[in-house]
Amino acid sequence: MIQKEKIFDFRLVLFSIVLVLIQIFSSMYQFFPTFVGVFFCYVLLEIDKKEKFLYVFLSFLYLSFYELNKGFSLFSYIVLALLFYYVFAERIKSYFTCKNCILFIYVFVAYIGHFFLNELISYALHKPHPSFSMEYFYYIGFDFIICSIFFRSKV
Repeated sequence: MIQKEKIFDFRLVLFSIVLVLIQIFSSMYQFFPTFVGVFFCYVLLEIDKKEKFLYVFLSFLYLSFYELNKGFSLFSYIVLALLFYYVFAERIKSYFTCKNCILFIYVFVAYIGHFFLNELISYALHKPHPSFSMEYFYYIGFDFIICSIFFRSKV
């Protein structure tokens, strides 16, 4: 039996449209969540699966576009994700048995770790430092709820 090759993947198109819409709405409205923690968690959970490569790539693309739009250093999310995945992710999974705790750490690192990485880059390159606001905690809480709903079974 010959399997037909998929030319048009509707899920991929829908995923791309959602990424663009999220970026537009988060730019227009200050309290609209950016879902950066959700995409960061997705990348950490699916980075080693070859069948999810395109979705991980689109997630990295979204995170890079977010950095450009918000004034952060370009590709710092990629550096953070790879550094965190290869150094800390397995240790965290072996240390914590609570799946929600692991997801919370991933979301927390997505926001706070990214902020401190950009602080370090700004300091090293003598650039203006990013500003920290209380909105980070709102975004962390919202993204944690979304991640615990969708990714709890993947941890």
